[in-house]
Amino acid sequence: MTLKEFFERYGVTLAIVTLAALVVAVLPGNASGSGPRSVKAGASSAISVPGEGSAAAGDGADATGALGGDASSAPGAALATGGRSATGGGGGGTTATTAAGAKAAGGGVQLGVGPCRSDGRMAGIAPYMPPCLSFSGDNGGATARGVSKDKVLVIRYLGQTNPGTQAILTGAQLSDSRATQHTSYDGLRRYANNHYETYGREVVFEDMDASGAPDNDEASRADALKIADEKKAFAVVEGDPGAGVPKVLAQELAQRGVICICATSLSSQFYKENPPYIFSSLPTSTEYARVIGEYVGKRLANHPAKWAGDEQSPLQHFQTQTRKFGLIYVEGANGKVDPEGKRARDAVVAELAKYGVTLSAEYAYLYDPGRNQQDVTNMIATMKAAGVTTIIPLVDPLYPILITKEATNQQYWPEWLITGTGLSDTTTAGRLYDQSQWRHAFGISPLWVTWKDVKQSDGYREMHHGAPEAKPGDEGVLVNIYRSYVQALFIGIHMAGPDLTPDTFMQGMFNYPKTGGTPGVPLVYMNRDYPTMIKDFTEVWYGADVQGNDERGQQGSGMVMKVDQGKRYLSGSWPTTEPKAFVPDNAIATSDNPPGGGSFPHEQDGHTHPGRCIHCT
Repeated sequence: MTLKEFFERYGVTLAIVTLAALVVAVLPGNASGSGPRSVKAGASSAISVPGEGSAAAGDGADATGALGGDASSAPGAALATGGRSATGGGGGGTTATTAAGAKAAGGGVQLGVGPCRSDGRMAGIAPYMPPCLSFSGDNGGATARGVSKDKVLVIRYLGQTNPGTQAILTGAQLSDSRATQHTSYDGLRRYANNHYETYGREVVFEDMDASGAPDNDEASRADALKIADEKKAFAVVEGDPGAGVPKVLAQELAQRGVICICATSLSSQFYKENPPYIFSSLPTSTEYARVIGEYVGKRLANHPAKWAGDEQSPLQHFQTQTRKFGLIYVEGANGKVDPEGKRARDAVVAELAKYGVTLSAEYAYLYDPGRNQQDVTNMIATMKAAGVTTIIPLVDPLYPILITKEATNQQYWPEWLITGTGLSDTTTAGRLYDQSQWRHAFGISPLWVTWKDVKQSDGYREMHHGAPEAKPGDEGVLVNIYRSYVQALFIGIHMAGPDLTPDTFMQGMFNYPKTGGTPGVPLVYMNRDYPTMIKDFTEVWYGADVQGNDERGQQGSGMVMKVDQGKRYLSGSWPTTEPKAFVPDNAIATSDNPPGGGSFPHEQDGHTHPGRCIHCT
């Protein structure tokens, strides 16, 4: 089956898998409370929480390993302990004002007062709400492009998608119409305006259609110019996750000083090469590589490939052989090489080398519907000929479906290392792979223990509280994806203080307190080198015969299981003991009340929804 034939047959499922991954954009957290403290936000200053804030890392620093160990303690003790507060190394922004009584630009901020939860966070559903504070006075008016006294303009960018595929997705109720997307985003926006501090300004969205295809760089540059100079927007969020925001557009926006909540899992080098105005949720490819190297080096290297599929190929004898590793990675699409693919490959090779591990084979491919089958045939033949027992895939969401099928065609059953990239760590994707292959898959994931019932998810609940007139179904099937962009945007605005500029937004994101580290609440913090959110990982394996709901709540066979009920590890803290792959005891896939807790009730401490925003007049 060619990729074109596959896409025509399975386009609906594939697109949903691609979209499902975006649900993982979370900002988990909780905090311990404290009494009121006055902090007046001066010009060019962001909110800095007294206490242990986000871990700063300069260029080249190990942002994850710097914390060490399992970060399972409640963060935000920050608000009470008076520890350090980071300014985010690497330059590119202003330093946050932390001293009480600092000269203000007319507005005052008080930490620990206002619509607060008992844990010191803003009253709201998510455990990762930002620190509680209240504002009074003058917000400074027009502090930046797209910011006025009473409004912040944000563009909801709607990329181009294939019309035929979109029609299939909509008809199968596996995607949302533009009208549903608009309704869902607006409910989330209304909720956020009334639960995050926006300093008297209502955050408003304006939709903008892309002028060209995602691989049309000239169209992306023209769109960036229009957003910055004609629409004069403060920020951009992805409006259609299936289409996304092209990397070139994100770069061009950053060069023009426009915040972009977009781009996923690019290298730390990419973020440092561009102005510090691009943020997203999943770890950078640099961080993925670090954890892959540690997991392989500490737990797999120099041991037999005990989970390979010898029972399916009795002549294979991998289970008694010392592991030999092979790397498959995507380095571009449609004949165009993307340097980010090579950077990810080089990072993995370098991290493996730290543990004395070398590759027995590697294969790079370009995602290209015109040549895919030959690529897939060649890559599996290459791995098999080299005697690779364990494949490390850094791939796009589609190729594993074809790759695993081809491995079976060639009577080759290796171990498959789940790297957390290309949706390989999702149940939704795993069910699409050849099950005789994927039952030998295990590894690492930055994802958390997800909900059993989507109606219990933060996105569903926040949208319906923001739009109480909405009926069930109006939120759309992708509400948790939309929510991830809205949440990141509002955290940055909240943490920026009343003097909202691209620099204070950036600094506010870097000052967001280190938060999470439990099975349902991944550890989150950001800095200049690593401006993406999730920093810790969990060990996973694929239970081909386990029944349950996938990330969309669909019942079926095959579940990604999380070891030790989802216990999480930072880089540098993985044990040297044998992995607990395929051990059902104490493994968990989904839970509406995960270990360590989950979300909160909607109303805390009697807070109300005053209107357009908390302090809008």
